[in-house]
Amino acid sequence: MNVTSLPSSATPYARAAGASSSPPAVVQAEADGRYNSSTMVTLTYSAPDSEEHQALYERTMRHVSGPMLASDDSIRTIEDRLKKFQKNLSLARPDLAKSDWDVTIKDGKLKVTGDIDPDDKRYMEARLNSDQALVGAVGSYMRAAEVYLETSEDNPPYTAMNGDTGRSTLYNFKDVNKQLEGKVSFKELIATSWAAYDNPRGGPPSDPGNYRGGRSLEILASRLTSTPLE
Repeated sequence: MNVTSLPSSATPYARAAGASSSPPAVVQAEADGRYNSSTMVTLTYSAPDSEEHQALYERTMRHVSGPMLASDDSIRTIEDRLKKFQKNLSLARPDLAKSDWDVTIKDGKLKVTGDIDPDDKRYMEARLNSDQALVGAVGSYMRAAEVYLETSEDNPPYTAMNGDTGRSTLYNFKDVNKQLEGKVSFKELIATSWAAYDNPRGGPPSDPGNYRGGRSLEILASRLTSTPLE
């Protein structure tokens, strides 16, 4: 048995990988203080009871670790590029910079959302889509989200505690791209992901390390519709 303890606010996710609703990883957390940096979350990995389960466990761990790291790199780039865009917008169009805008992706293009004049949206979208670093990072993030969330042979369905909400969640997602199309608001997603590390319960801010992307994927998981287990 391998037991690892980490500060709960720095834990990337509390989901457990497995082939069914009884996964080989059991996660224990104190729900009332899970965002307090002084609270420890204990991840207890039970030894698989067969070679088949061992192979499945190792494959699933490899499956989730790659997109978690990719999502973290991508969402950090998205945040940096949107901050730069906002700074330039403040100089060129301070009226738009003060508006409550966000950006999503639809049909492979970045789209501006919010109560903004259609001509102004087209103005902003043209500049956002000309930023190849931003467009590439959004594409990479969405691919990572699909790999992490879509049910597949390497990512079989199971039930576990969601790393953002702390509630039991059925991880059996189909048509992830379709479900997320035009519905991922990146400024809101970034703000929500980062808020967990600000310790709203009064503790000091914590360093999330490379886990902010992983938490953002758990936020998306909490917003998707699961397919019931057969």
